[in-house]
Amino acid sequence: MCKKLIGIPNTIVFIDNIYVAGKSLQETYETLVKVLNRLQESNFKLKPEKCKLFTSHIDVFGFRIDKEGMSLIKSNIEPLLNVPAPTNLTLLKSFLGKINYYSRFLRDMAKILSPLYECTKLNKFNWTADCQKSFDTIKNKLASADNLRHFNPDLPIIVTADASNHGLGAVLSNRDKNGVVRPIAYASKKLNTTEQKYAAIDREAMGIVFAVTKFYNYIYGRQFELETDSSALVRIFGPTKGIPKMAAKRLQHYAIFLSAFNYKIKHIKTNNNPADYLSRNPDNTECTSQHVNPINKVDNLIHVLYTNSSEIDYLNFKVIEENTQKDVLLSKVIEYCTTGWPNKILIMSELLPFYNRKDEISVDQGCLLWGHRVIIPEINQKAVLKSLHKTHFGIVRMKEIARSYFWWPKLNSEIESIGKSCIICLTNHKNPMKSPQPWPTPPTAWYRIHADFLGPFYNKMYLIIIDSYSKWPEAFEMSNMTATKTMDVLDKLFSRFGYPDQLVTDNQTTFTSTEFKSYCKEHNIKQIFSPPYHPATNGAAENFVHTFKAAVTKIRENGCSINSAINLFLFDYRTTPHRTTGETPACLLLGRELRNRFSCLKPPPILEDVSEREGRKAGKRKVNFIVGQKVMVRDYRKGYKPWIVGTIVSDSVPDLTYIIEVQGMRWKRHIDQMVYCNEDVDNN
Repeated sequence: MCKKLIGIPNTIVFIDNIYVAGKSLQETYETLVKVLNRLQESNFKLKPEKCKLFTSHIDVFGFRIDKEGMSLIKSNIEPLLNVPAPTNLTLLKSFLGKINYYSRFLRDMAKILSPLYECTKLNKFNWTADCQKSFDTIKNKLASADNLRHFNPDLPIIVTADASNHGLGAVLSNRDKNGVVRPIAYASKKLNTTEQKYAAIDREAMGIVFAVTKFYNYIYGRQFELETDSSALVRIFGPTKGIPKMAAKRLQHYAIFLSAFNYKIKHIKTNNNPADYLSRNPDNTECTSQHVNPINKVDNLIHVLYTNSSEIDYLNFKVIEENTQKDVLLSKVIEYCTTGWPNKILIMSELLPFYNRKDEISVDQGCLLWGHRVIIPEINQKAVLKSLHKTHFGIVRMKEIARSYFWWPKLNSEIESIGKSCIICLTNHKNPMKSPQPWPTPPTAWYRIHADFLGPFYNKMYLIIIDSYSKWPEAFEMSNMTATKTMDVLDKLFSRFGYPDQLVTDNQTTFTSTEFKSYCKEHNIKQIFSPPYHPATNGAAENFVHTFKAAVTKIRENGCSINSAINLFLFDYRTTPHRTTGETPACLLLGRELRNRFSCLKPPPILEDVSEREGRKAGKRKVNFIVGQKVMVRDYRKGYKPWIVGTIVSDSVPDLTYIIEVQGMRWKRHIDQMVYCNEDVDNN
C-alpha cells in the first residue's frame, strides 16, 4: 500500500489504514480522489462502513487528532480515572504502566509518581498516605490534561530541560508567529538511587541529554533553542567557550554527544522554566544519603569530631571516602555539590578554592574529584605526600605525578616545601645538565635505543638501556661486561620488545668487539658509536645514568636494599609523564598506563558495579555464614554420607572459604561445599 500510494501528498499509510488530510475541504477532496483512483488501478477494495470521510478529527491509539493538536479520548481514560487504589504489587505496576502510556500529556509526572515507584522497590507492597495522595493527584492530572499542539518544523523549536534531586523533566515546544510558546510534548524520568547522588551540575547536564534524546526525532538535523536554568552549563555547552579541561568526564561525554546537534543554548530563570517541577517545590526533608553526613552549625562554626591519624601506610578510595565525610571542609563541599552552591559572598574563605572549581568538581562513590584528580582529605594529605616523596624525585616530577592522581588546595607549595626540606635530596642534588645537540626524533617507539655501562655502583656493574622515543628505561645487573654476557641480556630484552632499528653506544670494548658487531649485523641492527672522548653524543644514556645513580642513592639512604631501590625507581620513572614527551614511558611504549600505588586512590569504574549486578542477575548464590554457626559440609571420606554437621570456627577467606570443626577434626571448605542447617541439629 505504501508503494502504490507513494507520491500523493498529505497521505499516510499505517498497516492497513490510510489517513488523508487537507488544509481545506477542496484540498481534502482532491487528495481523496487521487487515493481512490490509485486504489482502483491497483484492484484494492474498501468497505464503506469502515471509511470515515470528511471528518474533523480521527481517533488513533487512544488519542484524538484534530486541527488544534492531540488530546485524550475521555471515554478511554474513564476506566482509569474510576479505578480504586491498588491492593497489591501487581495491580500497582499495572496502573503505572497504563499511566505511563499518557506521559506526554502529564507534566511533573516523575515528581508525582515518586511515592508509587518507591512502593514497588524490593517487591514489597506498602501503601502509605503519600502513595494515596500521589494516586489521587495523578488521576486528577490525567482528567484535566491539556491539548498538545501539532509539531511544526517551520516554526522555532524549543527544548527546555531541568533536573531536581529526584527526577528529570523536558518540554518540546514551538513558538508561533505571535511569540507564544505552545507545548508539543512533555517528558519526565525518575532518577535511580545512584543518579540522585550526582552533583547538581551533573544532574542538570543529564536533564539536557535526556531532553535531547527523548525528542531526537524532532530536532536532529534542525536548529533549535535549548533552554536551561543552569548558567554554568550555558558556559560549558555554549558555542563561545570550549569545555574546561578539568571538567568531569561525565560532562565531557555529554558535550561530545551534544556536538552532533545544531542548537543555541539559552539561560532562563528557574521560575520561568516550564520543565522545572521540583526546584519550585523543594524537598525539605533531610538528606539521608550515606555519602553526606549531617553538619551541625554552632555560632557559624562547623564541628566535626574524629580521630586524627594520618600516619597510615596504605590508602585506597574507601579510606578516602570515609575521611572525606569526616573532613570539615570536604563534607561541606559535598553538600554544596549535591544541593547547589550559594552566592560567592556567603562562602567561607577556606572554601573559595573549591568554589572557583565548582563546575569541575564531582562526587563519585563518596569521593570528591576535581576532573580526574581525587581531592584528598586533610587527615590523609601527609601520608600521600610522604608516599609521593618516597622516590625522592624532584619538585617538577612530583607535581607531574600529583596532577595525574590527586589534589588539594596549596598542594604545589607543599610539594615545593617537602622537596626543599629533605636532607637526602639536598645533599645529593646534582648540577644542572648541559643540553647536547638533540638527536632526530625517531618515528616510533623502540626505533632507536641508547646503551651504556654504569659502575661500579655499590660494587656492581649495570647495563643501562633507554628508548629514545618513549624514554622507557631498563637496568640489568652485569656479573661481567663481556660481549657474550651483554648479548644474552639483549636477547632477553629483545624477546619482549623486539629488535630496534638503531643501537647507540660509546666506544667501550664490549660494543666494538667483532662478536658484538656480528650480533648487530645478524639481527639487522644499525650500530652507531659516539665520537671518542665525547660521551655527550650518547646523551640519552649518559643523562639517564646520572638520574639513575642520584635517585637510587637517595632511595638507598632511606633504608631500601639496592634491588628494591632500583625496582622502585624504574617503576616510578616508567609511570611518570616525561618532561620531553609530556607522556609516561609506559603509555608511549606499551600503549597503556601501568597500575601503580596511587591508582587505588581513585574509585573503581562503574563498569565493575555493573558487572557485579549482572552477576547477581545471573543467579549468583548469596550466603552469609558467621563464626560459631552450625552448617552441613561435604564429607569426602569413603563409606560416609555426603553431608555431615560441623561448626564454623574461622573464616579463611571471608565470604568464600571457612574452617569447619567436624568431630574433633578441622576441615577447610568452600561456600559451595556448605549449606545452612538449624542450630538444634545433632552433631552425632
